[in-house]
Amino acid sequence: MTTTLLILKRGIFAGILLCCGFLAGWFSAIILGGRIPYDGDIAALLGPGRGANRATPAELREQFSVFWEVWNLVDAEFYHRQPLDRQKMIQGAINGMLGALDDRYTVYQEPDLAAQTQDHMQGKLGGIGTYLRISDGKAYIYKPIRNSPAVLAGLHQNDEIVSIDGVAIEPLIAGLDINQAAVKVTARLRGEPGTPVKLLLRRGDNGRSFEVTLTRADIVVPSIDSQLLDGGLAYIRISEFKANTTDEFDAALRDLLPHRPRGLILDLRNNPGGFLQNAQEVLGRFYDGVALYEDKNGQSLEEIDTRLGARDTRAFDLPLVVLVNNGSASASEIVAGALRDRRPNTFLLGETTFGKGSVQNIHTLSNGGNARITIAHWLTPNKAEIHTIGITPQYLVPYSQAPADAVPCVAEQQPPAGASSCADSQLAWAMRLLSTGQAPPPAAPTPTPAQ
Repeated sequence: MTTTLLILKRGIFAGILLCCGFLAGWFSAIILGGRIPYDGDIAALLGPGRGANRATPAELREQFSVFWEVWNLVDAEFYHRQPLDRQKMIQGAINGMLGALDDRYTVYQEPDLAAQTQDHMQGKLGGIGTYLRISDGKAYIYKPIRNSPAVLAGLHQNDEIVSIDGVAIEPLIAGLDINQAAVKVTARLRGEPGTPVKLLLRRGDNGRSFEVTLTRADIVVPSIDSQLLDGGLAYIRISEFKANTTDEFDAALRDLLPHRPRGLILDLRNNPGGFLQNAQEVLGRFYDGVALYEDKNGQSLEEIDTRLGARDTRAFDLPLVVLVNNGSASASEIVAGALRDRRPNTFLLGETTFGKGSVQNIHTLSNGGNARITIAHWLTPNKAEIHTIGITPQYLVPYSQAPADAVPCVAEQQPPAGASSCADSQLAWAMRLLSTGQAPPPAAPTPTPAQ
């Protein structure tokens, strides 16, 4: 199976992952069509790709002959005390081939990680419902998800996971990098809903250990948070564009719009991306028209439009502020750039976005893994290139938590001890801009991370 997507691999920051079935943020994605298995009509739209430089079978045999020469030499002569791991050699060859393309977004995913990625992007996972932190060869509870088995069992942040079903974690992940360790631990924790899993945990400085048995469940990981703010303003945060995002976004709009808000704040900060189809659908709640252009060969552009929603989910005329930062990438950049280019009475506020504007096809391989191949770049509706550049908002506001920027706590924010509100300079200025028209003072542009 082949699907088409725009996807950003940016690694696991601080070793955090979602052990319901996937690493949190392992892939920042803007996805054309969807992740496997997800056949959007964008895949048909893009066609089979270019083949002008393809070699004939005879040419391929000749070109590949030196590879097999080296393979056979290694197989016959390499000094080793244990049998050669040919599967590892094959995966190394694949990674080396893709790495030679000098494109960080053209990558190979091994079967376990490919399956976990698929589950994550569907927004519903079988597991215990907690984020993990991998650090110094150990696995820790980072943040249990509300109403999950992890919460019901009383798991705490920074509990060390010593073993899972009797399998010790330290030797399991010894010598692995964070990504590999995360996949190993995740595979042990996830499973069919209703099945038990026994954890040996260590809590606190005194190293007290205890066992707990949890029952795995369907963990729904929402991608939308919404609420009414002071001054009649509506707030919606999209954490990632997943398969269930559009339905959740429509539900939020149906809840908020009857209150006749005077403006809407769309929070895309630290949104790594996701399915393009869902980005198109979110845009279709704000305007009807071009969402982006795709450049497949440097010679022609393909127009891709928004996807309109039902009338009771449209907010075409509502004043809008879109919050972005350096963690806004891919699909969230598509949405931000399109709203900036095509929708009146819309302002971007925050920091320069990440700058990921390439398109990948995902191919499911015979071993259950997948290959993600860059096939194009995309441009905003005004035909602006953002790859490695990012999008600079009209209002540059560095993030701070100064007391003067007190705001209601949104999403999963919690007020500091003894306080009844949170502090967020970007949200505070968005509220001022919509409520009174007061614009933030000029600020220096924030740098975009190196690509």
